[in-house]
Amino acid sequence: MTPKLEQKQIVMSVAVVAMAAAFVFFQYMPLNKKARILKAENIVLLTENSAIGSRLETLPQITKEIETLTQRVGDFDAKIPLGRAHGEFLQSLASVMKKQGLEELVVQPGEETQAGELVKIPVYIRCQGKLVHIFKFFKALEGFQRVIQIEEVLMTGSDKFDGSLVMQAKTNIFYRNK
Repeated sequence: MTPKLEQKQIVMSVAVVAMAAAFVFFQYMPLNKKARILKAENIVLLTENSAIGSRLETLPQITKEIETLTQRVGDFDAKIPLGRAHGEFLQSLASVMKKQGLEELVVQPGEETQAGELVKIPVYIRCQGKLVHIFKFFKALEGFQRVIQIEEVLMTGSDKFDGSLVMQAKTNIFYRNK
């Protein structure tokens, strides 16, 4: 071989190696890195898509719960009047107690406290009667159109020795400010 042909082959070999190196460094490696990043993003998106899919499956159940809670809140709001209107409640309470045959009735409202839109009025109740009548009184309270929270009930035997009990209860009623 001639020296010129050898030189040409070396130059050609160097050029081919340089082109291959340029291709690897400037084309293959950046595209390979970009492909790995895209694969990682694809995995993240598939995971998010799966999570969203599972959430979508629970959507009908959540919608049903929201409807139920909305109805319950509406009923609750209807049972908490605007303004005090507690005189009417206290009269109804005393009337129910008398109707159940309870004696020595005491119905006394306490000092109001406010929490946001709601105002709480404690109502202290004391009466005397047979257990069955006291039980019927509490059952009648469930039928009131107003929310009544029973906080504490204490029953002790009366000193009449006739089987009657003295019942003391601390209850709360609520109203909304106008």
